[in-house]
Amino acid sequence: MRPLHLSAKTALLLGFFSVLALALSMLGLAMVDRDARRITAAEAAQRDFEALDEKLPGVMGSPAAQPLLASAVGEIGQYAGRTGQPRIALFRDSDGRVQGTWARWPDAVRPWREGYVAARAPDGRGELIGVERRLPGGAALLIARPVASASALRRSLGLWGGGIVLVLMGLSIATALIVGGQTAARIRRLNRVCDRVGEGDVKARIADPGPPDEIGVLARHMNGMLGELERRIHGLRAASDHIAHDLRTPLARVRARLSTMEDAADPEIARQAARAAAELDRLMAAFNALLELREIESDVRSPPVPFDIAAAVEDAVDLYEAVAEDQKQVRITRTVAAAAFVGDRELVIRALANLIENALKVSPPGATIAVEAQDARRDGEPALELAVTDEGPGFPEQEEPVQPRSTLGGHGLGLVIVRAIAERHRGEVRVENGTRGARVTLLLRTPRLLAG
Repeated sequence: MRPLHLSAKTALLLGFFSVLALALSMLGLAMVDRDARRITAAEAAQRDFEALDEKLPGVMGSPAAQPLLASAVGEIGQYAGRTGQPRIALFRDSDGRVQGTWARWPDAVRPWREGYVAARAPDGRGELIGVERRLPGGAALLIARPVASASALRRSLGLWGGGIVLVLMGLSIATALIVGGQTAARIRRLNRVCDRVGEGDVKARIADPGPPDEIGVLARHMNGMLGELERRIHGLRAASDHIAHDLRTPLARVRARLSTMEDAADPEIARQAARAAAELDRLMAAFNALLELREIESDVRSPPVPFDIAAAVEDAVDLYEAVAEDQKQVRITRTVAAAAFVGDRELVIRALANLIENALKVSPPGATIAVEAQDARRDGEPALELAVTDEGPGFPEQEEPVQPRSTLGGHGLGLVIVRAIAERHRGEVRVENGTRGARVTLLLRTPRLLAG
């Protein structure tokens, strides 16, 4: 399932809470309406009770006058029933006989606020609110009114509430999409800068930090950190450039003098000079490899290049195929099952060439080096998998596979350079020993900096 964008999540969340708030408001209105109808019924019942007390003064407090009260209440209740008036009048004597609107007393009579009671009508007419008085001798009087129906109001609330829900949902979603979209766009700008810095472009900056809110403050802090990072990296690079400039000339002079000493008449001096020259050549190779590594890690301005994988593999193999066949009788095979890739073509060829060179130096005469290229996927993205398999001695068992060194037995930077190229392409390098030698696999993805 594809994840929702920030703007869509914000819209859904804001719409949900808006509808929830409206639903709670409508529920509150319905409760207020119910209480208002109860209060109306209670006030009407209180007026009926006071009118009865006014017409029959002193009767409610006299046990001897209770038959008169029962007769009056019975007439009032029957008259209200015949005329359809919403008035309930009931009298219950000490023996439990009931006269008035109904022949039996309402169910579940309970107190409701001060001086009033609530009950359920025995004829199913709904809720009653009224005044109940306990009379001498165990008799009781109930004057009540039914609570008016709320069907019309509920329909009105449902109609208007539904319309308001639709309008409120539309406004909420539109607001959330605008606000969430703006926030998501600012976050995407931060992520793009992070991607560029992660791939080596320390000059990248957030051009428009925006208002000084939380995201704006974060953007300004990121710009400050990137400025300090660039300053320190430039200082380190300047120092390495000075070292390279200062060492290159003396090393070349020493190598020239050793070449002269290799022709000395004394065999021991010539032998020692040759050994020193060989060690110096290894040192200069390591020195040049370090400069190459620095160039790969610092140069992030290469444009995106869609290139043909088969042609790139052929170019890398051509660098060593003639030497492999003529000098070591080693055959190089190609198996290409990938069409095209978007990345830095020259770096990919350089990485593959390094792997072929390493394999060639450890391969015995008559061996075969297999070069393979195929499409792959990594984290849901298209990727390119390059592999070089040799028939040499393989990697030492104690060698850490996460930090492989060159199989050259020399300066040990061959695979370090390959790893730097892989990291430029958001990939990785895997080394493993097979049944007859070593296998190095290079997994590459299109760099975000190149793709964007």
